[in-house]
Amino acid sequence: MTKLLNIDSNPKTVKGQKAGYMTAILYLTPHTSSGTNVCPMAELAGCAQGCLNTAGHGGIGSKVRADNGLPDNTVQAARMSRTMAFHNDRESFMIQLSDEIAKFIKKAARKGLTPTIRLNGTSDIRWERIPVNGFASIMAEYKDIQFYDYTKTANRRGIPANYHLSLSYSEASTTFAKMITDAAHWQSRNLVVVFRDKNFPAMFHGKLVVSGDETDLRFLDPTNVVVGLYAKGRAKKDTSGFVINTGISGSTIPTRSV
Repeated sequence: MTKLLNIDSNPKTVKGQKAGYMTAILYLTPHTSSGTNVCPMAELAGCAQGCLNTAGHGGIGSKVRADNGLPDNTVQAARMSRTMAFHNDRESFMIQLSDEIAKFIKKAARKGLTPTIRLNGTSDIRWERIPVNGFASIMAEYKDIQFYDYTKTANRRGIPANYHLSLSYSEASTTFAKMITDAAHWQSRNLVVVFRDKNFPAMFHGKLVVSGDETDLRFLDPTNVVVGLYAKGRAKKDTSGFVINTGISGSTIPTRSV
């Protein structure tokens, strides 16, 4: 099986080392591009078109595969291999993931950094429900390690204490926009909003907007805020409602009813 974790290969996560953290991220093939769906809310949230799967090295190359419309490069091939392994041999996948995390923890310690792990780099899987090595989840096995993710799945429950979730916003449908903002309120979680450019509004949905582009360490964000990210990769041209247009007035694009 191909290596699962990418360790500080993302320029944004490397910035986290200044704060004393080393980050490992698992990147899979998003939505239904592998033939199975690892992003259950992608259609309602409209994020498939602007997915960060094609940002950075994931979008390099001019050739596009006819079967899934993704760039034909080694990065996408590795993500596909991991995704198929996750679906076809879940037990072996989880054992390898656990082994790689153990090695990652030692690597971070050698560098004097605190390890942190993001498993949904380009997916939205309920990792808190997947057992491994006799534990209820990978978070339970490594209970002293900070895990974090972005999610568009509003009804996730039973989240381990060492698993920080930020709720990813979209205006692709009024149904999703209301569902995710309500979840942010009742679960006391931050909303993460992808804006068209770096000119973020000061407020959004009545909450202070803070930049999330300096690092990827969402568990360090202040509480009860909107975390703003600017669009990258295919997201720069997204018109689904996943990427929010903001003018001087801070107005947003209209949502469609679903």
